[in-house]
Amino acid sequence: MERSSSAQVKDVDNISKLPNDVLLLILSRLSTEEAIRTSVVSKRWEHVWKQLSHLVFDIPRIINSTELRDSLNRVDILITKVINNHRGHLESCVINHFPYHGVTGILNTWIQSVTCVKHTKVLTLTNDFLCRNPTNKIFDIPTNSFSHPSLMSLSLSSYILRSSHPLINCSNLKTLKLVLITAPEVGVFNRVLTSCPSLEVLVLDIVCVDNKSGVPLKIENNTLKVLHVQAMHYVDGIQVSATSLDILIIEDASFGRDGFFLRSPKLQFDRNFWAPGRFVPHMSYNISKEENSIVHEEYMNNIPRPFFRSVAIMAASMSVSVDLRNQTQVERLRQVLRLWTRKMMGLEIIFKQDYNDATTTEENSESWHKKFWKDNINKDAFPSAKFRVKTVWMNNFSGSEEEFAFASCLIRQGTVVDKMMIKTSSLPARKKLEIEAAVVKLEALQTEDERELTIHCF
Repeated sequence: MERSSSAQVKDVDNISKLPNDVLLLILSRLSTEEAIRTSVVSKRWEHVWKQLSHLVFDIPRIINSTELRDSLNRVDILITKVINNHRGHLESCVINHFPYHGVTGILNTWIQSVTCVKHTKVLTLTNDFLCRNPTNKIFDIPTNSFSHPSLMSLSLSSYILRSSHPLINCSNLKTLKLVLITAPEVGVFNRVLTSCPSLEVLVLDIVCVDNKSGVPLKIENNTLKVLHVQAMHYVDGIQVSATSLDILIIEDASFGRDGFFLRSPKLQFDRNFWAPGRFVPHMSYNISKEENSIVHEEYMNNIPRPFFRSVAIMAASMSVSVDLRNQTQVERLRQVLRLWTRKMMGLEIIFKQDYNDATTTEENSESWHKKFWKDNINKDAFPSAKFRVKTVWMNNFSGSEEEFAFASCLIRQGTVVDKMMIKTSSLPARKKLEIEAAVVKLEALQTEDERELTIHCF
């Protein structure tokens, strides 16, 4: 009796009875190799992996380095077979390869298969140049490799671009990330950027081997919303003209203040990357009220990891424009500031005052913002109990109820360590007196024992 019961238990396979969508969700938690291995579990599982929407081929992790050439041949054949046998919609593909794959041409075969045949939207390529290249040859990615209309996002890491040919005619790209990319001169990058007129997100970590021309990097793009410069070596300057730009980050640069030009109406800040008299990593962010913001999504999902690695080892600052009457913008400000893991050097805040915006009228916002700031004063710290900033500059401070509550919150919590600077120099005399009276009230929030923070008008 017990044997029969045991046999019945072994025959039960409830997981295989699940619909494909659920099985694919399970496989998505596995590596690509592990997901493919499930094809031998049973007939039911044989073809499920072929519907995966994301494939990752990390060749350096897969192969046995002691048998490099034999392992490469086996892995190359397997990857080609996997791509060819894939049947579903391939949303994204990651290929981490060796220089050998570029020299032999197999990399180009894979690129053409995933873009032109599988119509992949997101492609990430990394050249593992630390591996010994048996041929000692520098390979070139072929012309027009990334111009297929379906490809929207491209990330390249650790390549040498001897020309702009691989990236010509790329009006299809919305996102371009060039990380550890070397070119003979800045003109190569300028031609690449000209060939990508539809970009919304651009990330750069670039090196120019011989840039004696004095030509700056030129970014002229009115669709660009996010520009993140992780590093620019041997580049004499940067000129940015982008009317839609909402986020600008420069972590590291080899040029000085005179080599920096910015024309972006949404980023009208007084503070900049050289404000303390020397270059420091700086972020400028115009917070949007849009419900589905590609800008905020990029910030929360992709920017913090590399940016805050540099913040962890040196001082950094931030400029942000926000409407405190708009609930979406206030919540995004909280999310943004919570990501800072150490004391911020400086925070510049420009208060938006678009009173014609129907979403921010007193009728729509009064109830939520009164409760919001009351809760933060009495219970929850804004943006968090750990966030600290050395100096805060406030522009467009009108002394409104929400602005005063915001400033009070930062003082009571001890968020501002040294100085709170409120700009009044551009205001008419009467308004200036009103702001100065508000400053007196803010100073009164500190007890005699706590008067380490100074509050000034400038």
